[in-house]
Amino acid sequence: MLSAIVRFSLRFRGVVLSLAIALLGFGLYTLTQARYDVFPDFAPPVVAIQTEAPGLSAEQVELLVIAH
Repeated sequence: MLSAIVRFSLRFRGVVLSLAIALLGFGLYTLTQARYDVFPDFAPPVVAIQTEAPGLSAEQVELLVIAH
């Protein structure tokens, strides 16, 4: 399989060179169009929990949610 690829590449070196140049050109084009994120977000994700617990204070509900 590999020897067939080498034989094809040697026989049609113009085609292989043209494809390599086209691939290089496409890579350079996509590199210039890429958007860079210079300063990524380092903030940890925030989770908001809404619950109802009649008769309990906010601190008691917080303890119940965190403990489990």
